[in-house]
Amino acid sequence: MDARARWRDDAQMPLNLTDDELATAATACRAMAYQEGERAKRMENPTLRGPVENAAKRYARLVEKFEAARRRGR
Repeated sequence: MDARARWRDDAQMPLNLTDDELATAATACRAMAYQEGERAKRMENPTLRGPVENAAKRYARLVEKFEAARRRGR
């Protein structure tokens, strides 16, 4: 298998999570997105702020994915 395939969304192994587990994961990612966003706001150095802002955005995208999975599972 091509090593790059594991980085594509369609090549990922699906997780078998319950509704409660998806809700917990979404809540945790929401909290992390908020914390990273607040941490980025306090940073004065734009070079260091960028990666922290990107991490906050990644957590926010995960929240969307977990919530979409919960909606599909109902």
